[in-house]
Amino acid sequence: MGCGAKKAQGELTRVALDPEGEVVVDRERRLPGRGAYLCGAGCMTAALKRKAFGRAFRGKAGKVDPLKLGQAWEPGSRS
Repeated sequence: MGCGAKKAQGELTRVALDPEGEVVVDRERRLPGRGAYLCGAGCMTAALKRKAFGRAFRGKAGKVDPLKLGQAWEPGSRS
């Protein structure tokens, strides 16, 4: 979503909207609705800069917390 790199889906981290419209990491890949995929923290930064979250979720994305999303790539976290 941010960098446009082509990778296998299993290598990417899925983000989706929670019931309140906040963009969250979907570790289980089970949240309903549209999902978007990021390959890493750099990809997330590029997506934020390009305002790609609004487009990916068709304008329904509310608050995007980069700190919360960035935790998905910290050592010891499961992505």
